[in-house]
Amino acid sequence: MRCARLLPWILIAASMGVHADEDAAQVQRDLIDAQVARISTEPAEAGRVFFLGFAGHGDERVFAEEIKLAAQRVGEKYGSSARTVLLLNDRRDLSTWPLASESSLRYSLNALARVMNLDEDVLFLALSSHGSADATLNVSNTGMTPQALSANVLASLLGESGIRWKVVVVSACYSGAFIKPLADNQTIVITAAAKNRTSFGCSDQRDLTYFGEAFYRDSLPGSTHLRGAVDAATREIRRREKEEDVRPSQPQAYFGPLMEEKLRGIEQAQVR
Repeated sequence: MRCARLLPWILIAASMGVHADEDAAQVQRDLIDAQVARISTEPAEAGRVFFLGFAGHGDERVFAEEIKLAAQRVGEKYGSSARTVLLLNDRRDLSTWPLASESSLRYSLNALARVMNLDEDVLFLALSSHGSADATLNVSNTGMTPQALSANVLASLLGESGIRWKVVVVSACYSGAFIKPLADNQTIVITAAAKNRTSFGCSDQRDLTYFGEAFYRDSLPGSTHLRGAVDAATREIRRREKEEDVRPSQPQAYFGPLMEEKLRGIEQAQVR
């Protein structure tokens, strides 16, 4: 009775109660499991990079499109294309991808942890959505009860998974508030804005936010190191916002020293 179409299951769950809820949740887990089952187990000299993408707000296509591009660019840069899981809220497509939610994020992190070498492998986690000043991301889609994913909950989910080496990129307004809860020596955190600033380009008429254009599209492909990509993207965003005479978003970054050193080893191995 598990169909590929998620919207009917979401609506049925709302009207039939707990059993339908359980079936709908199982559909989500099945979609995640199918992606994890395709992950390459081939070892890498300096550790492998795994990509997990989370597009939170489904009413505007820009977030899903940004995460799709992020998966492509990170795959090209760090060889993660065969080790990718996507959680996408997108009103245009309710059946291809598992929904982005707190529960699906927890399930995905734990599933990835089981196939990763936790001593060596790196998780590149990219999130894109509307953000709020209370350090939360909007999580919503057609047929879904809106949720808020907080920085503290995200930190808790990552800790629960046991994944040690992490790069976390948060593309959202006020996303600088995610740095403090996530930062440690084995984590890099990159955000599209300071904790008290909005970012720009969140529109259903766009494929990418300003941050997505500057970082994923333009800076990451040609940069030797991740820090260089962040610096280049920050300069471009600053230039663009000054030209448009808007209040600067002030993208932020924290580079855990052990994670930055490890990532440099992976970057060097990729170009050999």
